[in-house]
Amino acid sequence: MSDSRSYKITRIAGGDTSQPLAMEKRLTVLSRYLKSASGRFLDCGCGCGAYVLALVERFGLDAHGIEYEEAKVKTAHLNPALRERVMQGDLEAIQLPSGSWDYAMLNEVLEHVPDDRKALEEIHRVLKPGGMLFIFSPNRWFPFETHGVRLNSSGRGIPNWTPFIPYLPLRFGMTFLRYGARNYWQGELARLVTSAGFTIIERTFVGLTFEGGSGQLPGLLNAVRPTLRLVANGLERVPLLKRFGLSQVLVCRSQ
Repeated sequence: MSDSRSYKITRIAGGDTSQPLAMEKRLTVLSRYLKSASGRFLDCGCGCGAYVLALVERFGLDAHGIEYEEAKVKTAHLNPALRERVMQGDLEAIQLPSGSWDYAMLNEVLEHVPDDRKALEEIHRVLKPGGMLFIFSPNRWFPFETHGVRLNSSGRGIPNWTPFIPYLPLRFGMTFLRYGARNYWQGELARLVTSAGFTIIERTFVGLTFEGGSGQLPGLLNAVRPTLRLVANGLERVPLLKRFGLSQVLVCRSQ
């Protein structure tokens, strides 16, 4: 069993990356493959459907989403444009025909699914041969555990900006910590994806946008957000340093 699959993830959960700057970073990655594309796109773990709407409006795709949490589906359905495009479902048992989608995405979702391997196998099943999967997922080389960690003894949360928690060996960390989600080493995620039947055609990274999506920042850092964004954006362009970015991005093709 790989290190990440040792996490005791039993409750499906997840935040949101639809803050304007974070969303623009991710859509920019997608645009390299979707500018002149057509076909059907499935956002797996779509939340309230913000990306589904963007994929329709920006790229003209027939985009739909599947979301586990009923409350998020109900919120999506408040928008008439999403009522027929967002459905409730489980990524470990997708109720859709095999080979029926051209594209799929897991946007900060895989780390929250109880059986990440099963979810990848299901997405592989519903994609057409040669279909593409875009994965945005935690990067364990990033020195902060942004999904939250609590002490086993008291349940007290450790601030998200506490450094180096991801670098702790998992077996050691779990003796006194309770993790909010998995965190993947880069090679580990690559092996998981390829074992589900995908070929990786690009790996890149996206950094923090300091919009509050990963919890509250200390007061001093909160005051210098614009400067931090400039630094983070600059680091994304440095080949060695960008590997320490917040999220790793895998562009994959179904075999």
